[in-house]
Amino acid sequence: MAHDLYYDEVARRHSIFVVREPAWHKLGIVLDNAVNWQEAMKQALLGWEVEKSQLARYLPDTKHDDRAIQPIDAYGIFRKDTGALLGTVGKDYKIIQNQYAFEFVDTLLEAENGAHYVTAGALGKGERIWCLAQIGGSIQIAGTDDESIPYLLFQTSHDGSMSAICKITWVRVVCANTLSVALQGAGTYLKIKHTSHAEDRMEAAKKLMTGATVQMKHIEDKLNELAHRRVNRQIITEVMKNVFGEYDKEHENNRLEKKMSTIYDLFESNDENKIPEIRGTAYNLLNAFTEYVDHHAAFRRTEGRKGMEDEAIRAENALFGHGDSLKGLALAAIFDATENAQRHDIQKGMVTLSDTDLERLPNNES
Repeated sequence: MAHDLYYDEVARRHSIFVVREPAWHKLGIVLDNAVNWQEAMKQALLGWEVEKSQLARYLPDTKHDDRAIQPIDAYGIFRKDTGALLGTVGKDYKIIQNQYAFEFVDTLLEAENGAHYVTAGALGKGERIWCLAQIGGSIQIAGTDDESIPYLLFQTSHDGSMSAICKITWVRVVCANTLSVALQGAGTYLKIKHTSHAEDRMEAAKKLMTGATVQMKHIEDKLNELAHRRVNRQIITEVMKNVFGEYDKEHENNRLEKKMSTIYDLFESNDENKIPEIRGTAYNLLNAFTEYVDHHAAFRRTEGRKGMEDEAIRAENALFGHGDSLKGLALAAIFDATENAQRHDIQKGMVTLSDTDLERLPNNES
């Protein structure tokens, strides 16, 4: 399925709202404050349900020169309001209605009236829907003003393409970049299949927020560890190759080389050195990857994306598409490549980068 925002012909706008302007701004109407789940569904145009119906095929009826209908072992998921076919599924597929997703997040966060939603929407014709809610607390890089705000992202499909998934998405305050991590480990794995037991699994998942809190602490510790690892040219090159594969240095203008060069320039900039204490670190490198995905990565302008601004398309990809996967791959590659790296003392402040310590990778000149 193309990851395109659903456009409602009646409302004449895309199926999404957003509170204030985080990294995924410009994707829909902007509200001043967080809203409850009822208002979130209304503003995101998600107040519709789906139904499952068995499919059939036509067979020729030679006696009456007509066609007979024969049920087949497949079922379609249809929107009740538009009648649109969203996908074909099996007999045991269990529907998870849009409203249940919001009620699930409410229960998971134990929030009264769900007054915490910051964005929600639908992709395609409604094949996939999501909602995002703010979580209390934040992630802090010790000894700096670098803070990231956590959000709980719930997404599910109505076409059989994916399970219902809950994951944490962090927004780094200094630059509004995002980093998503699935809630797994520490006894948590919020992935709910659309089976006959889906609702039971949803109920069980509601008990896992304590584990999710542990997972958030684990990620905070991991990011703080990266902030204490210094990188050099060799490490950066190794990470680039692990994330993107080998590249051909003889072709100075190929897209992969330019991509790597852009990330390296972002690494050197360190968000215009807003947090000088983490300059030259593995955490600095991770931020370069996330900034690239959120604000610089190339994208395809499909038919469903006509009229959408560039930043909106990038943000959509950063949350749900290839960009989200790229961030996770970069995090793993950086952590592994810097396991034995030189230690960085945040208390001493800025690291001065030299040509001998960090030789430039391919430049942007064309």
